[in-house]
Amino acid sequence: METLVHEVGNRTTLGKKVKSLRREGITPANIFGHGIDSVSIQSDTNDIEKLISKAGRTRMITLKNPDFKRDCRVLIKGINRDAISGALLHVDFYQVSMKDKLKVDIPLAFHGEAPASRRKDLVLLETMNSVEVECLPADIPENIMVDISELAEAGDHVLVGALIFGEKVTVITNAEDIIAKVDHVKAAEMVEEAEVAEGEALEAGEAEAGAPAEGTPAA
Repeated sequence: METLVHEVGNRTTLGKKVKSLRREGITPANIFGHGIDSVSIQSDTNDIEKLISKAGRTRMITLKNPDFKRDCRVLIKGINRDAISGALLHVDFYQVSMKDKLKVDIPLAFHGEAPASRRKDLVLLETMNSVEVECLPADIPENIMVDISELAEAGDHVLVGALIFGEKVTVITNAEDIIAKVDHVKAAEMVEEAEVAEGEALEAGEAEAGAPAEGTPAA
């Protein structure tokens, strides 16, 4: 897979002052990694959005800067966005050593049509969207293909152990974990209702724990 190349600039604007950069269409970022000090950089927001779209969290990127002694080989490690507008606020890049293995979450790509999806009494549940692997940076797969074309009856499923990763990739995720399965519609609805009820009970418990005791004035 071809490495992406991205030009970055040095950043001297730090702390709360980075808001002024964002208003100018510039996104603050940092490079960090094993054995190096964090480096403050910046990039045009439109350009870095395109980079994020192409690279995801698994594609190698070469960061170039005239002041760098050598190009930085990195992965996108963190993306911070505004919770309301979705505007890009900050990006973290992790500098890798091409000789050291690292653990990465690889997205799953589902392909094929499950016969079960054509039946009204069955539902196809995709229970995972990524798996964790360990490999050298040069061997990181862009995604892992999951064939769901054999899922026809309730109980049919695909396990992590059934996926093909290649000899250079070690799977960290449990081989017995279910990636996709077929269930009866009613059973799936009951599980969803139970999860919603559990979430509501947890929220109620947290709210009660945070409320002042009877007779005690709130702060």
